[in-house]
Amino acid sequence: MASCITNFYMKLWKHLTLYGMLAWILLFVVIFTYFVELQRDSYKNTLRADSIKGNGVTVVSPRDAIIPKELDRRNSHDTKEGFNKDKDSKMGSKSLGSLDGAAANLGGQHHGQARQQVIEMASWLRSSLLIQNMWKGKASAKMLSQRLQGVLKSYMTLNKYHVVYRGQRGSKLLSRKLHCELKKQVRVRTLDGREPPFSRLHWQKLVPPKPLDQLFEAKLKTCAVVTSAGAVLHSSLGREIDNHDAVLRFNAAPTFSYEKDVGKKTTIRIINSQILASANWFNTSSLYKNITLVAWDPAEYAVNLEKWYEHPDFNFFRPYEEHRKSHPEQPFYILHPKFIWELWDIIQGNIDEDIQPNPPSSGFIGIILMMVLCEEVHVYEFIPSKRQTDLCHYYERFHDNACTLGAYHPLLYEKMLIQRMNIGSQDDLKTKGKATLPGFSMVNCEP
Repeated sequence: MASCITNFYMKLWKHLTLYGMLAWILLFVVIFTYFVELQRDSYKNTLRADSIKGNGVTVVSPRDAIIPKELDRRNSHDTKEGFNKDKDSKMGSKSLGSLDGAAANLGGQHHGQARQQVIEMASWLRSSLLIQNMWKGKASAKMLSQRLQGVLKSYMTLNKYHVVYRGQRGSKLLSRKLHCELKKQVRVRTLDGREPPFSRLHWQKLVPPKPLDQLFEAKLKTCAVVTSAGAVLHSSLGREIDNHDAVLRFNAAPTFSYEKDVGKKTTIRIINSQILASANWFNTSSLYKNITLVAWDPAEYAVNLEKWYEHPDFNFFRPYEEHRKSHPEQPFYILHPKFIWELWDIIQGNIDEDIQPNPPSSGFIGIILMMVLCEEVHVYEFIPSKRQTDLCHYYERFHDNACTLGAYHPLLYEKMLIQRMNIGSQDDLKTKGKATLPGFSMVNCEP
């Protein structure tokens, strides 16, 4: 009898301890949420996102997946501000580490639902804190979840493209100087058919005669870069987006039935090689008709075109040839892999952490391209707004905050560079996810 009573009280004590721990966690959540000044609706929108129905064909690239299947105005170098940045980052990471630990402790109990809720809260709060710091130019990979930090390390170890970077690191140029460095170093290059093996294949007659950076007779006044982020849902930005002279979109992102949020105009679409390799979808979808197309596929860092042609990430060269022959009037370019890796060099050269040795995202590539073609570029939801969600794309039901914070691509660092060049307001950034960037033609780099 005494043994039974003892066991009863031990079980009761374990349950009281568990629920007490959960109560403290929930109290921390309330205080922390108030501290970071985020609206509660952001979390609710994330949980409601499963009700969203996407149209069209969903193409999920392994570049966007997170678990690898293979192993000058707002920026200041003031000492005090630098100290505060480090302090804020360490405090945030420490607090979230405590929450992660609490969630892990719940893992040993038979309370799966409660544990899952705590894990979701911890993940959302960590992402929210990181995005708050991103708005201020303070973000670091150290603020990522342990899961994403582990993925990043895996890609470092894998180094699929044999990246060997010998340039400088961490220059942290301010807005104007960073603009000027990009203006000096960026030269949009596409395959022109003059280099082997393409010269042997007579690609000079296949590719468009007009260079991509001279696509328009004059610089476009205003251009919109519309990312495919889930946060663009419920934004009502469609009319504003369509008022631009040109609109850039990505991959399989549709406009039909999403016009209120993303608009309906498309001038240029950047597609990765996986889209083009899906020949049936690519050839029949209206997404790729009557617009300018820009495709890309990463070669190794050293860029051996012969080797790349034989072993691309996806077999897209043949579909490209067939499309050009059947639609010679449509401007359709393939970015030169040297251009892709030059952008990667610029990112690494301006970040004091080691970034993923993988090519930049389509988003970053598209932003730089539009800075070449336009006098002013407005980028939507590349840096997340208060509508931040773990929904990867607005048109599909796939959730992972790696789509926002980066896993395969060095997304986190790309966003930091864009924020350093952003001349728009903090209100635009937080409410619209809108960054404003001067085109290179508008930047005066004279001393």
